[in-house]
Amino acid sequence: MSSETILSQGYGYGFALGIGAAFALLMACITKILARFMGQVQNSERFSTASRNVKSGLIASSTVSAWTWPATLLSSGAWSYNHGISGGFMYGVGGTIQVTLFLFLAIQIKLRAPAAHTVSECFSVRFGPAGHWMFLCYCVVTNVLVSSLLLLGGSQAFTAATGMHTVAASFLLPLGVMIYTALGGLKATFISDWIHTVIIYVILLVTCYTIYCSSSLIGSPAKMYDLLKEVQDVFPNASGQSYLSFHDKEMFFLTWSVMLGGLSSVFGDPGYSQRAIASDAKSVFQGYLMGGICWWIVPACLGSSAGLACRALLLNPASITYPNALSASEVDSGLPVIYGMAAIFGKSGAAAGLVMLFMSVTSATSAELIAFSSVTTYDIYRTYVNPAATGKQLVNAAHISVVGFSLFMAVLSVIFNYIGVTVGWLLSFIGIILSPEVSAVTMTLFWSKMSKKALLIGAPLGTLTGVGCWLGSTYVYGGHIINKATVMTSEATFIGNITALASAPIYIAILSYVLPDEVPFDLNHFRSDIKMGDDADQEESEAAVVDESEKKLLHKQAWWSVAINIFILLGCYVIIPTALYGSDHDLSKSSFSGLIIVFLIWLLLAALYIVILPLWQGRESLSYVFGHLIRLKFPENPNVPIATVVGSPEESSIEEVHHEFSEKK
Repeated sequence: MSSETILSQGYGYGFALGIGAAFALLMACITKILARFMGQVQNSERFSTASRNVKSGLIASSTVSAWTWPATLLSSGAWSYNHGISGGFMYGVGGTIQVTLFLFLAIQIKLRAPAAHTVSECFSVRFGPAGHWMFLCYCVVTNVLVSSLLLLGGSQAFTAATGMHTVAASFLLPLGVMIYTALGGLKATFISDWIHTVIIYVILLVTCYTIYCSSSLIGSPAKMYDLLKEVQDVFPNASGQSYLSFHDKEMFFLTWSVMLGGLSSVFGDPGYSQRAIASDAKSVFQGYLMGGICWWIVPACLGSSAGLACRALLLNPASITYPNALSASEVDSGLPVIYGMAAIFGKSGAAAGLVMLFMSVTSATSAELIAFSSVTTYDIYRTYVNPAATGKQLVNAAHISVVGFSLFMAVLSVIFNYIGVTVGWLLSFIGIILSPEVSAVTMTLFWSKMSKKALLIGAPLGTLTGVGCWLGSTYVYGGHIINKATVMTSEATFIGNITALASAPIYIAILSYVLPDEVPFDLNHFRSDIKMGDDADQEESEAAVVDESEKKLLHKQAWWSVAINIFILLGCYVIIPTALYGSDHDLSKSSFSGLIIVFLIWLLLAALYIVILPLWQGRESLSYVFGHLIRLKFPENPNVPIATVVGSPEESSIEEVHHEFSEKK
């Protein structure tokens, strides 16, 4: 293969600077419009919690956006390229399990701590400074590693596809995000998430339907099936299995390792709890559930289209690497998706893939920036540095945190690039050291007898157990050699992740009985002891209170979430894949075609849901704003909260505001 990149450096710098600047300008304008027309002036509560009344449509699109990491796009394509039809499907269901499991916790956050700005505030209330700092260590490390993972994947892919310098990519990709996040806070993040997600779905729809419906190179599921059969003879699967079979031990160990490890990046990453905190109490269930379902199809469809196309066309001169297969470094950089789209569409396809990658980097990064700023502002600055901080001081602290963390994550991404850390390596490693936070946060919110000493001892013991079992398994399965390559043996990472995750709750439970607190904790303190900023308006104060009807609804939805998780975990992630694994046969052509057709229909429905629902739920607010813009007339009281101008607090939200269209003369 030629050493030249598929796209020139101009694409990389143009996307990073041009699109980044455009989004920063757009978000700045939207923030000004919301303040001028909707009375939503930026304060500490709105910056960190978006007033706690975001509806289900934006919660769903934001969940899709935050969970569509570069790894989602790059790894799902690489898994499909390496393992065939099972790759994208298993990546999708594994990630969805993480989101739907967190749904149960999100409901509890709304029930038990509706005024919280971060989940870690609950640790401060319950365990005091020692327990608070213990969880903050896990929380911040999760935030840092996930943020670095986002930039690492983006910078490596930009470099591999365009030749752009990795240092430049690491610093330029988050630049626009930093600007609009600092200007608009969590609200700007929700709006930009929706825009990013719409762009990703549009590109994905065009890619999938072209590959399977109109492309002259493939054009149908049946043709893809035949091409995969042919390429299997020339470029066989490394595991020796068919690209049309689920009988792949390596794939199963890999997906379980990433799924178990990824639980820590959902439960411990403050970015996901921010969405639960920001959501309206009646919207959290539908938002997270539909967000998870709509996200599932993104890696499943992308892997099954662009990823498989890259493999299926290796024998065709249209392949970027023809007549060779992709090198290991190209696969590790996530290029199967870019190369697959380039084979179908030419350079425009590669450029579209790069746009999709840019959207995933920036949208997920914005969530991480807000999450980190909330932790540093409320858990560190207001708790330990300036307990009497005013709302203005809290906003200033949040702005400083956003800028500082942007620079830090860029530097860390550069370091990881230069020492040779890949997205897959980091993805498997995170859970081994951080999985104990899953049980820590769950038991803190649910179990009144969990003791402070159990947290301080049990969580680190879980990490040490995971690391010990990981290294021991590496020695056994890695040929009695422990180095950067062998520690990523699929069996070793699986064992490390599952022992870290499973041992921590056992340690915490035993220690809670052996070393109990003097008095069991009253979980109602979460509701009463967490205070809002002094600049909260009436709408924000009322949104932090969950009434009895909402409590009843949330309790009912909690049981529904349990049933849904059992169905997805056992049915979709255990029973169906293991049954297919046990059959040890290729899918028939009709079965393969049927699966692809289901994917295509699912993708279309998910796209319609994510694109249309937020617009429908916000139709009256949009009509109100555009009505004034068209008439070039500003509201009479732009700086008064919109609830007092056009509706009651119960009816007001970021998305939906009821108002009178007739003007008083």
